[in-house]
This record gives sequence, structure tokens and C-alpha cells, in this order.
Amino acid sequence: MNRVDGESISRLLRAWRSRVDARTVPELRGLHPRPGRRLSQAHVARMTGVSEGWYRALEAGRRQDFSESFLLRVAQALRLSEAETLTLFLAVCGRRPPGLLAPDPTDLPRGVQALLEQQVSYPAYLSDVAWNVVAANPLMGEWFPWVLRPGANLMRWTLLDPEAREQMLDWEDSCARIYLAMLRVAANSNPDNAELRTLVRDILEADADCRRIWSEESDVVEHRDGHVFRLRLPYHGNAEIRVTTHVLLPIQRPDLRFVFITPMDGWAGVPG
Repeated sequence: MNRVDGESISRLLRAWRSRVDARTVPELRGLHPRPGRRLSQAHVARMTGVSEGWYRALEAGRRQDFSESFLLRVAQALRLSEAETLTLFLAVCGRRPPGLLAPDPTDLPRGVQALLEQQVSYPAYLSDVAWNVVAANPLMGEWFPWVLRPGANLMRWTLLDPEAREQMLDWEDSCARIYLAMLRVAANSNPDNAELRTLVRDILEADADCRRIWSEESDVVEHRDGHVFRLRLPYHGNAEIRVTTHVLLPIQRPDLRFVFITPMDGWAGVPG
């Protein structure tokens, strides 16, 4: 079992268990003999619905096939914080807890909101795991007015809106193939995400070109950070421009992407 920052998860589990006063635990009321202050391994096993030996194996650091539901019950029994639960999961199974990060996508951390609002030189926006546009700065709305529409979604606009095929030059090779490759990664990384499944289904059902590319290709792309696009937008008088996209993950909200677009070729950022 993994160590966290050089420290055994076993020691952390023992420390977390020792701080819980068994006398305050509702699940242990009515036990005979009545528990004292110390929360024992047997108590945690009872609270999590497993044998004492199974929980002891976890605390001893022995590798077992510990389920996510069991680890979540351990986190609840030990009154772990969100960060402690994350530490437990990363140490035991190397992945994040399911459903740990399910915040309101429109409830942005103050720093992320301020960074978006203060970005006045280049278009910038925030999107969620299904590419819904959560927020955008004014310049993004001027370059791409579609982001201001209710329910704006990057994938739906780029792959299904005829406007995108006019504004995104070399649409199939430099845009559609990359975005569909990103969808392939997301769909396989989040198989239980109903919104992503619906997004992929809707796009493939709606557009023959997307169906052909999807069936022809097996490429996968995790993100488009550093990708160069050629655009022809009304904002720039329909003159061709080249831009680069930059994708950041806010540490406070790793479920969001912070994307900003910078010009190439020395373009100064004013409309033509």
C-alpha cells in the first residue's frame, strides 16, 4: 500500500481512529459492554459492515481488494475530512473518491472568478467536464457570441453548428478530428457520466461527418493545450487569424478547465 509524503497510511489511519470518541458515535449506542472513549478496530469494522480482520488488513497496510464503498464507509466512520478522504483513496487504490468533487459548477472560487474577470487582453472561459461553458469574459463573448447563449456547449457548437464550419478553418482536420478524439478520452475516462454519454450520442446521431470520423479514427487526445487554430470571425472583419489555446486546471476546481486564447504572428488583439 502506498505511502503519502513519506508517511504510511497505516499510521494515519491509527491517528484518525484515535481522535474519534467512541462514546459519541451513534452507531455504537446500545453495545454491551458500553464502549469507552477509545474507538477500536472492532468498532470501525462494525460501523463499516465488515469483519474485524478485513478492517485490520486495511489499517495494517496489507493489500486487499478494498472496494470504493468500503473506503467511503471507513471515511464516514473515522469522520474524515475531504482532504483526508482523498488521501485515503490515493494511498489505498491510487484514485480519487467517487463523487468527492460534485460542486455547483456556477459556484466559482473567488480566485478563479477574479482571474477570469481580470483577463482583458485575450478571450477566456471556463468549461466543465462535459464542455458546458460555465463562465466567459467579455472578450470571449465578443469573439464568439454563441458562448452567451443559454446552455452553451463547446462540443455542440464546434461539431454541430454550421457557423463553426465557417469560422473554424480546416474544420475537419484541425478541429473535428481533435474534438472527437477528446470526446473519446472523456467518454472512456468517465463511463458513468450520463451527460457525457448523451453528448457523444447526440453528436454522432446528428452529424454524418462526425460519425464517419468517429468510425475511421482511433486517435485519443486528452486536451488541446497549445493547439493552433485558424479562425475567420466577424469580430475581426472576417480576416484570417491564427491563435493558440491554453488549458489550465484550477487547483480549487479540477472539474473545470480554464481556457484562454492568444493570437500568433504578432496580432495585437484589436478587431479589424
